Amino acid sequence: MDPVTATPSYEEPAPAIDLVPAGFVPPSSANNKNFPRGDLTRTISLALLATAYASSITCLIVGGVYFNNTAPTNLGWRRLRLSRPLKQSLPLLINIFVTILTEGTGYVHAVALRWSLGTSLVFNSNLRLFSYIRGSWAFGRLVNFLSAGFLVLCYAATGLIFATLPPEKVCSALPLNFICDERETRDLVFFRPGAVLALGIGLLGSSALATWQVVDATVREKIKTWSSSPIETAWAAWSTGLRTRREGRCMLGVHEQQWPSAPTLPRQKQGNAWEAHTEVRQVVAFLWVLVLLTLFWFAGVIAAVQRINRECIVAGDGQNYMDRCDNVYVGGSWTLLPDTNGVTSLAQISLVNDASGTSGTGNLSNNGAIAVVFILMMGFQSVITMGLHCSELLVTLSRDQDTWRRATSANGCKERNALLTVLGSWKSIALLALKPLVHWLFGLAMSFYIGWGIFMRPPQILYLCLSTLILAGFGTWLTFGVPRGPQPAAYGHLQTMIDLIDDWGQRMFWGHKGWTLNGFGHAGTSSQKCEEVRMELYYAGNVSF
Repeated sequence: MDPVTATPSYEEPAPAIDLVPAGFVPPSSANNKNFPRGDLTRTISLALLATAYASSITCLIVGGVYFNNTAPTNLGWRRLRLSRPLKQSLPLLINIFVTILTEGTGYVHAVALRWSLGTSLVFNSNLRLFSYIRGSWAFGRLVNFLSAGFLVLCYAATGLIFATLPPEKVCSALPLNFICDERETRDLVFFRPGAVLALGIGLLGSSALATWQVVDATVREKIKTWSSSPIETAWAAWSTGLRTRREGRCMLGVHEQQWPSAPTLPRQKQGNAWEAHTEVRQVVAFLWVLVLLTLFWFAGVIAAVQRINRECIVAGDGQNYMDRCDNVYVGGSWTLLPDTNGVTSLAQISLVNDASGTSGTGNLSNNGAIAVVFILMMGFQSVITMGLHCSELLVTLSRDQDTWRRATSANGCKERNALLTVLGSWKSIALLALKPLVHWLFGLAMSFYIGWGIFMRPPQILYLCLSTLILAGFGTWLTFGVPRGPQPAAYGHLQTMIDLIDDWGQRMFWGHKGWTLNGFGHAGTSSQKCEEVRMELYYAGNVSF
């Protein structure tokens, strides 16, 4: 039966006394208030927070020591010997590590925010950087802005920790010949202590804000449980009086929240996340805007490369004169890792282009050029980072729905810590894999070459665009996926969960539990496997009509 937009009409069912088992047992009462506190999840979260602190302090010390005590090169960078593929792959490993740490601090923030919202908490999953509490310093808009800034700073700094010289064919045409002369091998890589310092500041700021928020929530005794499960969050909200159960709604899901309690036929299909959560629509739209932005970026850069290259081709010999066209280089390599074959396709924004370290396009010192690069990187990264953050809502809503649907499985729905919840969900793992990958691809698409400035690589911008397309497609698929079966959809909506669950426990099953005294069906939860729902039967719970 398809969903309708008004109170469903029904006919009084025929007496079903012959269907009622002998010894009728009324539906179970929801009287178990011993909800899980999520102690193991709290331990894991605080351990990640402590690791973030330790990592930030390490970055500050290492960056500070190298910045102050190591003799700089001509351009203020420290030399390392790394193969070019390793240099371009190492930021991916750093991004993975940063993602793990920021997920930890972010979860601490999410738990503190969730319970500090109090009666304003509607869904188990929320956009934590866009949710705030009026009149609260710890959970106000300013702190959210700072949290977002520190998060962007972490990823922007990661892309600037290492830098290489331009590709061989480009380097040979540079006016900065001393740079090419210094490169004895292709393994010369430069280390930027300032970027490590920036990473340390980003991690320290994120950790400090998360600590402030969790301490604020703990002191005010707001946190009820550290569990990420929507069922356990609803259990805690019901047990502590934040929400009360509405009887007679055992077959009404989140999409029927405005319906009055009434007998309802089960449906084979439930509504999707797009219809359940208004913020989902904004997130999906933003993800597709992100795809368009990266596509326009690619089209603009490749058009500029081709146009300037045509203007620099000398009639007759078809060669690109780099002394006339030092803002662009067209190579034949479209490999994922640029420069590995000594060629690439790239465009340049010159900020440093002479041996004295000054800029011919803005008279910037090398440090000034790095500052401009960093600001540009943060501007681009902020859009990508917010897109990835917003996509969390789509994944967590889908995961919350999956958690609830496990109540109809053979093993039922049982307590899990947050780590196992994430690792047990392929959707969460997919997002965790996409986050560092997208940030890494951005670092390949837009980077800094020693002595020449910012470079934008069309092949890598295209690969970045494809990764955002995968992200948007993945999020859209999650949003419009339709749950099958008669179990009402909840998507982590707390009031819906409380209305549907009538028997709380560490392991729960959902299904047909019997009949009310006036002949309507009753569906609910139990610690034992339930019967399948009768599709021809009106369900009303344990309320008499």
